[in-house]
Amino acid sequence: MTTETDAYDWNRRGRHRLRAPAAVVIDLPVPAASDAHLWVATIWPDERAGGWARALWQPEPSRHGWRLPMELAAGDVIEFGADTPARPVRWFGIMDSYEPDRWATIQGPYPSPTDAWNDAQRLLALERFLPPLSTEPPRSTTSCVRTGRERRHRHHRRP
Repeated sequence: MTTETDAYDWNRRGRHRLRAPAAVVIDLPVPAASDAHLWVATIWPDERAGGWARALWQPEPSRHGWRLPMELAAGDVIEFGADTPARPVRWFGIMDSYEPDRWATIQGPYPSPTDAWNDAQRLLALERFLPPLSTEPPRSTTSCVRTGRERRHRHHRRP
């Protein structure tokens, strides 16, 4: 897990790669001080839950990270949280991709879950549309004509 002395700038807006060996995220963009209560959750808008519902990720048994949920999908909003004695810290991002046993890529940070959700919907709309497949056979614009130089066939001589 990251520490407050890490030199990496988690507040820089962009796509951040978190180490994720064996589908366990071990890097966090929030302070991992010993006196902080940490969590990771997938969140989504839900008026019945007072605005946002949350599905907490399971901690890895050795407490060295959080298991990527099986239901996680590109475009999900992810909340990283740390409740420290000084103040609560939240980091909101969008799940971008996962390379098995290597990286989980999260886009962020966003100032609020609403900002992350709105950007996720915009990005998903761009990804969802594909032009229709053509039902017509492809037309060839070049013909297959020999160039005049015939191909020589090699024959093996038998002794």
